Amino acid sequence: MVLLPVARTDSRHSQDSKASRPSIDVRVDVMSGSPAKARMLWREGFTPHEIENSSINDKEVKRQEVMFEIVHTEADYVKDLRIIVDVLMRPLRELRIVAGEKIDLIFGNIGEILELHEDINAAFMERQRKQYPVVWDISDVLLPFVPRFRVYARYICNQDNSLRLVEELKQTSNHFMVFWKERQRRPECRSLPMESFLALPFQRLLKYPLLLRTLLGSTDGWSQQYANGTMVAEQIDAWINKIQDTRTKLDSFACLDALSRAIDNVDWAQLLAGEHRLMHSGHVRVTNPHKAENGGALPPDRPATLWLFDEFALLASAPA
Repeated sequence: MVLLPVARTDSRHSQDSKASRPSIDVRVDVMSGSPAKARMLWREGFTPHEIENSSINDKEVKRQEVMFEIVHTEADYVKDLRIIVDVLMRPLRELRIVAGEKIDLIFGNIGEILELHEDINAAFMERQRKQYPVVWDISDVLLPFVPRFRVYARYICNQDNSLRLVEELKQTSNHFMVFWKERQRRPECRSLPMESFLALPFQRLLKYPLLLRTLLGSTDGWSQQYANGTMVAEQIDAWINKIQDTRTKLDSFACLDALSRAIDNVDWAQLLAGEHRLMHSGHVRVTNPHKAENGGALPPDRPATLWLFDEFALLASAPA
């Protein structure tokens, strides 16, 4: 085993015009009182003639479609979060297939995430109810909820441990495996494995800035709507960066901790006391002997593993 020093590198408007809002008639589903065909594109609620005879230009049509997508994918996301809680987590606990602490590790604080997005979804629906078919803005609705996105930190930082435990239970618990497969066959689960549902929160979080920047592309740069959208996208990006940074630190410490328990002839106390980032790890082959400061050496032409951290590298091979 050889400990190598590494050079340190750092990893690190104006108000809207007073013009009146564009208007257009909309057909409404008589039974539900909601816009017909909720999962369609926004423009499909109208005939081409209706759009042509309205005061809405192509740029505004695109903007309405993006907001329509944000609203309706939010509703879909809430439905999937409810599946995680009501179809997967709660029955798993009630059936006592898995110990409670393991269920907590698998699903983390998914209940807090569901509560947040039920509130966002309700606010979106209220905005659409008041302004449909031409919604003036949606970013201002989302903005007050952004500070609550901190609930994602715990869930995402725990996700690797969650998926490892799921894989372990699939291998070791027949009851868990039967439950897993039975739930996957349910219509509401759409043949998706539980792992796909567990990955949804991080996927949704990453999608917000993409949707908002698509919305900004169809929004006048001088408008308050543009300022709102920019602010929300930047704040969500900041949360994503903080969460990913925390996750990197946790992963790096977990790697160092595992190495400290596997390899004896290293002064781990100093390394574990600091914050070190794992930049890369992988298998290598030693072509020239490398001698360590403590006198040990790796023989040439032997498979080894390299862990490259921000300030040092660890090179080790299995005993001959």
